[in-house]
Amino acid sequence: MLISLLTLMPAVQAVAESTVSVGNSTGQRPVVQGPTEASVDMTPCHFSMTLAHNQWLQFNAPDLIFIASQQLPDPSSAPHLWQAPTSSGYEWNFETLANRTQPWFGMMCENLGSFSSLTTLPPADDTIELQLLREANDRKCPATLTENGWRPTALAGDPQTYAFESLQGAKSSGFIIGYHPPHQPQFSRIAFCLMQGEQVLIGAAESGSATPLSISAAGFKQIKTAVRSIAFE
Repeated sequence: MLISLLTLMPAVQAVAESTVSVGNSTGQRPVVQGPTEASVDMTPCHFSMTLAHNQWLQFNAPDLIFIASQQLPDPSSAPHLWQAPTSSGYEWNFETLANRTQPWFGMMCENLGSFSSLTTLPPADDTIELQLLREANDRKCPATLTENGWRPTALAGDPQTYAFESLQGAKSSGFIIGYHPPHQPQFSRIAFCLMQGEQVLIGAAESGSATPLSISAAGFKQIKTAVRSIAFE
């Protein structure tokens, strides 16, 4: 028995050493390349995520970018977080101006109290600023968790223009939406939201110009696989 345990120890250590801590604190990396298991610190969201070959994570504080590429794009052309000040804080989205066929997405961490439609529980009355923030977040996460699972809200738009899938994991629950022109397989915009307790991870990918994204069905599948690997810690 002792010999068997000793034989297994190197394999166990190899798995542990393959996990990389992602963040901006001491001992953490801002950029990680797969294949590896990434442990991400996006306070207050903490989660793990599996990266396959030619997949990257870039932590920019407070956002995180996932890119499927042989090499990390130049910062001038890489997908990025766009922000603009508003009366309730900041309006934001993730966009790219370059490779519109490349599978990618950005992520931000939010609190469940900053939404009004993620669950069927009515939100507490609060300030006008918080109500405006909830309206913006509801547009980013256009679905509700009901007794029968996740269901798109009216904010999701015309059901003929998107593919909707629930994402139910051991440590998270959520959904992903891939928007596409009717009867066309290319996805022009992608959004997903994962919830665990009071934490909500918002993911998005869209174009930063009048020309939409054109991510293939295979690229969308690669994105879904990456998102499904996310597990809150």
